Amino acid sequence: MKLAHSYSAVKDFEGCPRRYHEVRILKKFKSQDTEATLYGTAVHKAFEEYIRDGKPLPEQFQAFEPYVAPLKSIKGTLLCEQKLGIRKDFSPCDFFDADVWFRGVPDFLALHKSRARVADYKTGKSARFADPDQLELMAAMVMAHYPEITRVSGLLLFVVARDVVKTEFSRDMLPTIWSKWAGRASMIESAVTNEAWGAKPSPLCRFCPVTHEGCEHR
Repeated sequence: MKLAHSYSAVKDFEGCPRRYHEVRILKKFKSQDTEATLYGTAVHKAFEEYIRDGKPLPEQFQAFEPYVAPLKSIKGTLLCEQKLGIRKDFSPCDFFDADVWFRGVPDFLALHKSRARVADYKTGKSARFADPDQLELMAAMVMAHYPEITRVSGLLLFVVARDVVKTEFSRDMLPTIWSKWAGRASMIESAVTNEAWGAKPSPLCRFCPVTHEGCEHR
């Protein structure tokens, strides 16, 4: 089975292989939108239109402007929701190419000379469990697509929690980054080969879209 990985897919698998299999491969169950996810989608759209089109933020999101306005003023080429793809040999490709290995979509990407900046918007109520791995993967993909980029600054903007997580990545870190993500992807590919989709029960099971039909822990 040919798989196209992503940060969210890897996290889903590591959280629970059974859920990953039932939702992402068998597609027997579908994650349902919640009030929180719908809110997050609305914030992402408002920020995209603010940066790309110069559209004012809706009234309910204007309190977040101090976090997104600095992005708009960054020098260089500004891109929103840029779709990136990587092959298994770490060469760049289109998002929907048949041989795509990893996919990524930075919420915000700025390119200026040898420097890039990536940002991802978060609407969670706390940055306590922030995961900079998402920025690491995005940074590696950006450097693969843009050979002139030697350094990438990453931001997780927790606009509701009023917090920012910052990271820095350089081109000399790429071998280590790709080795790490190849290892995480190989765990999924091994599960496919061995048909090993064990459940990983946790307090989050009650939020899982998989019903008892697909998992005995529901």
